[in-house]
Amino acid sequence: MILRDLEIRTALHRHLMSRNPQPTRLIDEVSIHNGNAIADVVAFYDEMHCFEIKGETDNVRRIKKQGAYYNEAFPKISIVTTENHLQWCIANTPSFWGIMVAYLDEETVRIRYVRAIQHNPLVDKKKALMTLWRAELLNIALNNQNIKIKKHYDRDDIAIEISKVLPKKATLTLIQSALLSRTRLNLVTNESDVPC
Repeated sequence: MILRDLEIRTALHRHLMSRNPQPTRLIDEVSIHNGNAIADVVAFYDEMHCFEIKGETDNVRRIKKQGAYYNEAFPKISIVTTENHLQWCIANTPSFWGIMVAYLDEETVRIRYVRAIQHNPLVDKKKALMTLWRAELLNIALNNQNIKIKKHYDRDDIAIEISKVLPKKATLTLIQSALLSRTRLNLVTNESDVPC
């Protein structure tokens, strides 16, 4: 069996949900930074944890471009890959990224840890906020009297004003809460999945 995205993603979901602590939720395909990158799986704990999957036949070198966006948006990041990409990932991903390897154990795809995750020092509050829709940013701003916005502000303007006022930890907590509410309520909105 060739270990592609689907097999690895299924195994990753099973693996994460079997561990303690268990994530509150797993969301696939989260668009970030104005759609410039899509996080394969985001696990919600006290902090968001982004998992990027690179299967046996994937172009692992694409992670250099994608990774720059993940670094700005998520406090924790791991790559889940296969043995043929492992050495490249060790040499070319940031040292604070976790590395996990998917492998076949008879007929079952399993996950093992290669490098422990560390906290990401590169999160950018404003760029992380660009994961959210305008309505979600507006909701954050309207619930904080210290954030001043005007009617004509677009997503970028609102994100700038929020990032001026709120500390990083609070910003990331609000982003996480908005994403969880979006999926929990299955929001019907006139805004597309790729925010504009």
